[in-house]
Amino acid sequence: MSDESKKTVFRKVVVPDEVKKKFLVGNTPPYLGKPFELSSAEEFTVGREEGRTLQLASDMVSRLHATIVLRDGKVILTDKGSANGTFLNSNQLPANEPMVLSHRDVIKFDTFEFIFVDTAEGDLWQTLKPLSREGSQIISFYSPKGGTGISTILVNLAKALGDHGNKKVAIVDLDLRFGDVLTYSQGKPGQSIIELINEHEITPENIQKYLHKGSGYDYLPAPKKVELAELVNAHQVKAILWSLQNKYDFVLVDLKTEVDDISITAWEVSNLIYVTAVPEIGQLLAARKVLEIMNTFKFPDSKVKLLMNKVGREGCIGVEEVKNFIKREIFTLPYSPDDAVLTSNNGKLLIDEKPSSALTNAIANLQKTIVGEEVIAAEGGIFSKLRAALGF
Repeated sequence: MSDESKKTVFRKVVVPDEVKKKFLVGNTPPYLGKPFELSSAEEFTVGREEGRTLQLASDMVSRLHATIVLRDGKVILTDKGSANGTFLNSNQLPANEPMVLSHRDVIKFDTFEFIFVDTAEGDLWQTLKPLSREGSQIISFYSPKGGTGISTILVNLAKALGDHGNKKVAIVDLDLRFGDVLTYSQGKPGQSIIELINEHEITPENIQKYLHKGSGYDYLPAPKKVELAELVNAHQVKAILWSLQNKYDFVLVDLKTEVDDISITAWEVSNLIYVTAVPEIGQLLAARKVLEIMNTFKFPDSKVKLLMNKVGREGCIGVEEVKNFIKREIFTLPYSPDDAVLTSNNGKLLIDEKPSSALTNAIANLQKTIVGEEVIAAEGGIFSKLRAALGF
């Protein structure tokens, strides 16, 4: 990985001078770079049990592990008699003895590390910038309309990412009603996300028995029956993605078209989101609306990318027109129906069957972009040089 790809993407929090806030910020996957605001209005609870302010999916974390409260201008951390301890700057805290936190203190629950940031002492953005760590990535692919070829892209991209440095890659099929990852991976019906959510808890350890084996990647299939999709909720999706991030270098997410709690949750926990579309006016209008929605969440541009598939198809809009309409850079995949159907109709990986095709090369470039490698476009391409912008 390049140095750029190792940088954590943090959502910038703008704090007025008169209101200096305090945050607990993840410093290890799966919470890397995620800020949790500490409020004087309520107790901040940490634990394995559902309903905690910060729920940690690990058997090494107690149901109520620790609490953080703001009292008389001070931030107080208390271990609540946890089985495996709470660590402050590498020292284990005595149970039930309050400890006052200082700016940049490092707190650890099991393997989950967090930094306490007091914006009265230092700007959140500048404090976190040098404290980033290399971690695994959750990458979501979302399209507001169907027919964009996301599943075909994902299974081939998963193989490409896995081949790059022997990385571990997982796909989660969250197109819960009509997911194709099982079919495109030539899998057989069996355990799916439905059986997984019936577990008492979803953890990095027990999720493994519900995964299927693809060619160079593992995947969690969508439900076998359409009506079962309603049983999956956003809380379960968050636990699944964070649990997989604990075990895999890359977690690729195939999302349904709806803007609902599940899609928004996946966006929130993702390091990178590819809004995917085809260069047609209806698709572009929908994609622009989705980008506007994402702007309301204050996602940085380095987190949200536009992926344009089937570029060059007769009757579609040209790339430069798309860029002018969307007002941002885009990553393109060429229209190559004879190649794409190898995966969609035959369950074969394009990158294995046609390693030198234009679509294969474009997917390989997408893989390089994600890991932060330099991409040199083919002669006549849109970009002469492209480097991933995953950091600050």
